[in-house]
Amino acid sequence: MASKLLVTFLGTSSAAPTKDRGLPAIVLRREGHVILMDCGEGVQRQVLAQSIGLGKDMTILVTHLHGDHVSGLLGLLQTMSLAQRRKAVDIVGPRKLFRWLEVTSDLLHIGLTFQIRFIPVKPGVVLRTPEFRVRAARASHSVEAYSFVVEENPRPGVFHPEKAKALGVPEGRLWSSLQRGRSVVVRGSKVSPPEVTGPRRPGRKVGYSGDTRPSAALARFFSGCDLLIFDSTFRQEDLDKAVERKHSTSVEAATLAKKAKVARLALTHFSARYTTTRQLESEARKIFPKTVAAHDGLTLEVPYPPG
Repeated sequence: MASKLLVTFLGTSSAAPTKDRGLPAIVLRREGHVILMDCGEGVQRQVLAQSIGLGKDMTILVTHLHGDHVSGLLGLLQTMSLAQRRKAVDIVGPRKLFRWLEVTSDLLHIGLTFQIRFIPVKPGVVLRTPEFRVRAARASHSVEAYSFVVEENPRPGVFHPEKAKALGVPEGRLWSSLQRGRSVVVRGSKVSPPEVTGPRRPGRKVGYSGDTRPSAALARFFSGCDLLIFDSTFRQEDLDKAVERKHSTSVEAATLAKKAKVARLALTHFSARYTTTRQLESEARKIFPKTVAAHDGLTLEVPYPPG
């Protein structure tokens, strides 16, 4: 059974919010698991507005310690406690993030009702679950910063009923087990998934740059992503500001997406100087046509890659 993978943008502004754009936060949802990437101020209200749910399995990925990317984290944790959450939360981020959480939680008397499992981020695989893994790479920003790729585990190959019948596997529960990649026993004989399915198929990959300058290393890191979400703080005419402040332009984001051969590009983290993102989207599409400028509340479904 195919699982939907939904990406919702809760905040698409950069350091300062606007009347239409909140601070950075993006949610991935898959089969009841929520992955929150960055956590700008007011994120808990956006989570409630999008009916994401405060009790679901949750992983929080923090790219770096700038206020616009973490200022909503404490409030979100408190809101989940007020809702009597019991499930633990995995938080992946720079090591100093945990110290900040400890100090502020103590000073503000935040009584959490659940465990935080903190994972210091470093390049490479930082988290594995039965459904996906999270990889990190260094970003090029003004402080220690990281980019992330959330990658589903490979799926079983296409199921061939005729092969299952030929091996004497009765239709029903055993077919379902084989389709899910589990071996079964029929009349004392073991039947393994490769005997009745085609080659394993890749899962979906979503990449998130955080705040960064573009680089060849990041192009390699994001190679083949089904959706790439990339820093697009400035228009190309403001390249000097992007270089000075260690951000990217829409043209640079599109150029990197093309090099990385991703399926789709979503621009985000727009400077408050722009009242509209139409020009950023337009100049990016000239280089990488499958580009969208995200807006608060936008939800994109990430389809499985062909095959």
